[in-house]
Amino acid sequence: MAKANARIALFVLLSILAASQLGFATGPFICDGTQFNGILEACGIATLALFALIALAYIGGETMQSPRMITWAKTEAVQGVASIIIASVLVFTLMTMCDFQIGELKSVFGLSALPKIYEANGGTDTLYVGALRYIENMAALALSSVNSLRYDLGSYEIRTSYNTFECSGDCLFSLSSVSISPFGGESMSLAITNNLLGIATMSYLAVIFQYFTLLYIYGGLFLVFLPFAIIMRSMPFMRHFGGSLIAIFVSLYLLYPLMLVADAYVAPGFTVNSDPVVMCDRDGRLCAGKDIFSAGSVIGITCSTAGTDPCYGHYEWQMEGIGRSKSAMNGLHPNETWQAIKLNVLIFMAAVFLPALNFVVIAALGRELSRFLGEEADMSRLGQMI
Repeated sequence: MAKANARIALFVLLSILAASQLGFATGPFICDGTQFNGILEACGIATLALFALIALAYIGGETMQSPRMITWAKTEAVQGVASIIIASVLVFTLMTMCDFQIGELKSVFGLSALPKIYEANGGTDTLYVGALRYIENMAALALSSVNSLRYDLGSYEIRTSYNTFECSGDCLFSLSSVSISPFGGESMSLAITNNLLGIATMSYLAVIFQYFTLLYIYGGLFLVFLPFAIIMRSMPFMRHFGGSLIAIFVSLYLLYPLMLVADAYVAPGFTVNSDPVVMCDRDGRLCAGKDIFSAGSVIGITCSTAGTDPCYGHYEWQMEGIGRSKSAMNGLHPNETWQAIKLNVLIFMAAVFLPALNFVVIAALGRELSRFLGEEADMSRLGQMI
């Protein structure tokens, strides 16, 4: 029991040493040619720590004539070599992804067109930059949709509360009149727009979560997993945990950005067989991010500025000066409800549904990978932990 505790204590100390070196060595995870220095140094330290532990166990086994320690040292030496090979393959794959360009996917998979968000750079974005560009455009579009719906909701609120009173001859003497709500029939549109605003807000928050997740990943927050995994996977009592760490590393740095780039190619397909959605510019940002649903000849969203056909009305900040006359109410021209529904369905599919599908695929691959490397991991709980 004392020998086991001593081995565990030594393992923890060496792991802390590797982690501390990683913390000082690594900087922002950017594909600039020097980004792998820190992780390679940390992996080297972890490898030396691992084989030092194995050597100490072997020397101790020979000194105390313990067949169990000698057998453990010989067995784990093989596992250590396997961990180094796995780590080397992962780092090589990361370096490849830093050089692989978005435009090359078009030729590799025989795709007909490049997503419009990548056309400005001619498809020269790397997979990591391409994933971030997709998320940024999606966040901009979701925010533009929220602003447009807020204008629509405010317009419906003001118009449905507008009343006029008609006096029929003797009303001056009988004090009787008729109250008329010219826009009262828009109450249903008001309720629908209110629900759409909730959906749009949820979509925007989901995209923002993905955006900051990418920033944390690109900042090297989880790079410490790989050096730890090299040591832990070679420990009999920690092999399943080491395999899980490698699976998390692969999921975050390889599968997750790759799936987001795949989403950028899938999103324009939602609008292939339909007319473009007309989106009203209510915040002066010209419907930022609308190009995520465009590729080649496919135009998913067209932007119309406020005050032009079919988006008559104002910008959101101009609603404060609206009067209370009927002509002023006519000037409050909300977007057509069916157009708003279609737009938010597209955004929800790209911002919520596709990422959920991505997580299912990543979790399934991560579970199989962790099973291959050690023992099957509960990826859902590990995802909640992260």
